[in-house]
Amino acid sequence: MRPDTTRAHKNILETTKKFVMDRKGIGFFKAILESYEDVAIFSVLDGKSGLIEIVYPFNFEQDVVAIMSDMKNYGIAFKEAADAEHGKDT
Repeated sequence: MRPDTTRAHKNILETTKKFVMDRKGIGFFKAILESYEDVAIFSVLDGKSGLIEIVYPFNFEQDVVAIMSDMKNYGIAFKEAADAEHGKDT
């Protein structure tokens, strides 16, 4: 089961997903994601383990997925939090 939550709030659907990433890349990824204004909200839930949370409007899902996919070019990979111990990269 995927660790995402989609909820309606004032007619805007938003999705929340948690990922684990190498903590060395957190600052870089945060800077890149924030450069795309209003696409997503990024939170570090546990800096030691690299657990992050991304909240974004449902209609920006393709943008968020594309940004995260591009991070592979910089050696940054993401694992969904529920699947982290199973080695599933995102």
